[in-house]
Parts: sequence; C-alpha cells; structure tokens
Amino acid sequence: MGKKDTSHEDRISSLPEEILLMILDKLDTRTTVTTIILSKRWRDLPRRLPTSYNLAVDDILPPRYHRLKHLNEEAKSAYETEKNVHKLTDIYAIKARHERWMAKIRPLTAILERYGRRAMRRYVKQVNAFLLASKNVRQLRPVQKLRLQMLGRWHENIDEWTTTAIVKWGVEDFELVCDGYCLDYDLRQLDAYRNLRLERLALTNCQPVCVWSCLTVKRLTKLSLSESSYMGMVNGILANCVQLTDFRITQSRYYRANFVICAPSSKLKNLQVDRCNFGKIHLNCLPCLEIFVCRGRPTKLFYGEVPQLRLVSLDYLQTEDNDIDDESGSKRTYPPSKFFKRVPQLDCLVLQFKGPQMWIEPFVVLSEFTQLKKLFIANVPVNWDALWILLLLDATPALESLHVHIDNSSEERSAGDLCDSLDAGVRQDRYRHLKELVVAGFEGLGWQTGFVRLIMKRSPLLRRVHLLDGEVRDDEQELGALQIVPRRREWHECERAEVLDDLTAGFRWPPQIILE
Repeated sequence: MGKKDTSHEDRISSLPEEILLMILDKLDTRTTVTTIILSKRWRDLPRRLPTSYNLAVDDILPPRYHRLKHLNEEAKSAYETEKNVHKLTDIYAIKARHERWMAKIRPLTAILERYGRRAMRRYVKQVNAFLLASKNVRQLRPVQKLRLQMLGRWHENIDEWTTTAIVKWGVEDFELVCDGYCLDYDLRQLDAYRNLRLERLALTNCQPVCVWSCLTVKRLTKLSLSESSYMGMVNGILANCVQLTDFRITQSRYYRANFVICAPSSKLKNLQVDRCNFGKIHLNCLPCLEIFVCRGRPTKLFYGEVPQLRLVSLDYLQTEDNDIDDESGSKRTYPPSKFFKRVPQLDCLVLQFKGPQMWIEPFVVLSEFTQLKKLFIANVPVNWDALWILLLLDATPALESLHVHIDNSSEERSAGDLCDSLDAGVRQDRYRHLKELVVAGFEGLGWQTGFVRLIMKRSPLLRRVHLLDGEVRDDEQELGALQIVPRRREWHECERAEVLDDLTAGFRWPPQIILE
C-alpha cells in the first residue's frame, strides 16, 4: 500500500484568526464540531499560546458606530454646558432644552442600538466558543488573565461567563467592562467553589453585589472598581478583603462631601483614587499604606494614621467647572497645605498641578517635607509662575533629586515676567543635599536658563544637570511614579554653545550638564 498523504490532514490549524471566527459565527457553539475545531487549533501549540486574552466588543463594532457615539457624547456635553452656563433653575426652561437635546440624539440612539444588537450577537457566539469549550481544550490552553468588554444592555450571559472564567478556567486576573448600562454580579456565586486562583478583580460599570461579605474576595490581592455606587461601603470591602494590597476606585457616580477610609486591620499598600467626585478625602487609619495616588479635580486631603506612607502622587486639573469651596471663601487659588494636612514624612512626592490659570498660591512654605528625598513636578504650564516651585524647594532641605517637566504646549507667556519672579521673594537657603536636576521640556528660553542657574547656584553638591525635550508618562513598573520619554531635538552647534555658556557663566566648578 502507498504511503498515506497527510498534507491536507490538519488544514484547520493553519487558518488565520479572522477566518476561524467567521466559521465559529455560523456554528452552534455547543456542538462537537466546534470543540473539534478548537481542539485542532490549539492542540499543537500549548507552549506558544498567550496567557492573556482581551475579548472586546469594540473589535466587532464598525467604525461608523464609534463616530456616531462620539457625536452623541458631544451633543450631551453641549447640553450640559449650556445648562451650566445659563444656570437654569426654571423647570420649564430645563425641560424645553432637554427636549431639543433629545430630538438631536434620538435618531443616533436608534442607530447605535441597532449596531449594538448585531455586534453582541456575534460577540456572544465568540465568547461562548472561547469560554464554554471542553475540558480537554481548557487543559491545552491556559488562561491567566482575561478581559471581557461588552455592551451592558445584553447581560443574559454575564453570570455564566464570569463564573466559568474564574471557576473552570482558573483565571487569576479577571476584568469585566460593561459599556452603557450598569450590571450586577453577585460574588456569592463563587463561594460554592474551592481552590480558585483569582487574585485580581477589575469591574467597570458592574456592581459587585455582596463584595463586603463574599468569602472568595478574601483571597484577592488587587481590586479595581470603576463607575460604582458602592463607594460608601469601601471600609466594609477593605475589612472583608483581608489579603488586599492594591485598591483602585475610578469615576465615582455620586458626589460625596467627605470620603473617609478607615481600615485598621487592612494590609493595603497601594491606593489610587482616580477622577472621583469627592470634596475631601480622609485617610484615617491605613497602617500598611505606602503609595497614595489621587487624580482628577483638586480634592482636599487629610492624613491620619498612615505611618508607612512613602510616596504621594497628585494629578490635579483645575477648571471653572470643578472649583472646590474653601473656608477662606476663595474658589480660585489654594495653598499646597490644603493637600497635605498632617502628612507624614515622605520619601517621594509627585505633583501635576494643571489648569488654564495658576491656582496654586506661591507664598505658602510647608514644613511637612523636611525628609523628602525626591520631588517630581510634571506638566507645569509654561504660563505659570515658577516661584511656587522654588518656594517648595525651600521646604525640602533633604532633597536629593529634582525632576521638573515643562508643558510647552500650553498657552505662551512672555519670559520677562517669569524671570523677574525667580529672584523676587525667594529665600536665600541653599539646597544643600541636591545632587541631581532633570528638566524636561527645556528649550533654552531665558526664564528656563535662569531657573536652572538659580538652582545651580544654591546647590553646592549638585553633580548632574540633565536638560532635554520630552514628555512624561506613567511608570508601568511602579504605581504613582512617572518616567520621562525623551524627544530627539537637533541643537545647532552655535545655539548649544550659547546655552551652555549662559548656564556655566560665573561658575568655577560647574556640574556636569547634559543637553539633549
């Protein structure tokens, strides 16, 4: 007998992903045929398979859907802006404007819902084919991290998908994103199972029912809640999640005048509050907290028993719409002390104070930063007065490293005002321990050169000055930290020589200056 021809035996294994998904769309996801296809697909590649999967409905929705959604959001923003500008209080005027807004978005909403129904039908088939595969397929295709992003109105499969992913697949890092309508998932469904591997849970627009009493979440080390209405139960969540070390809350739905966190038995080390509508945040009792990050509108901060806190990162954007009240009656400017009430001795401080107008009072010197070793000030608008940075340096006598990033894309301002403010009102104290100065966004302008020279004069131990053009991004390795991404700038030799001469003029032993 002739030798068996095997050249066409396993064609399904070589099919591209998009062709495979088209086939699965036409099949009943629970049939044996689907299982065979998946088994052949992943049978011979167990070691090369990714352990992280992102199944997003956005990948199925057409581009026109996203364009219409953007128009819908713009119409809503315009309606809210108009209502705030005119300060409407009359119910009939509000109703009339609301009707005009609804007349604009009603046709868009119908089209968006039609696209959503079509996409979700395909999405359900694909997720079912992925998650509801046989046990043999699950053994060949390990999944450590899984992200599901769906449209919240179609929620019939949410309980089955979540339970299957965590229980049968043994997912360690699970993220569920529900766009549009808010969903609920009762975490007590997981308490009936043992030996679960779940360590990180991230829920967006999905309410974690009974998270404060569920037995499964006791083993979580990371928890992220976004667009949740459970912010008032944070202390109960922290008390139940006894192993939790990383907690993030994002985009709180409701305004809270006082957000109080008190968890004396918590092991929480990293806390991030991102774009939440809080008036004041009280960190009353978090004995293990090391890193605290707060982003969004300027929020007053009060620190209680946080003895291990070593890094605070504040990213505040002040606009006319998010002014916060002040006991003094001012709604425009705030002293830095508003954000450091009884703060412990820190090692590192990261500040991003932004806005069209300067809202930091430059005449308040803090006494809480006597042990600070590293200071990173990022996204400083070029139209802001640099005096507040120098005054802040006066309050950090132990500082060893200073990073400043200047946002040159902000509104321009004449350099003369800034240069004049550098010498006015600055104390004559020396920065006796400063060894490193990094200025990103340096363009050789007069006030920038004067700013660097002044720090060089007052820093006898300064050994390295790094001047470059670049932008800052969040450091993926460390929460709250920033990293500078340099941009290549071509300096003409004459221009470079002029800048270096201006910087070193009058110095007998200038520090090493790196100009990029």
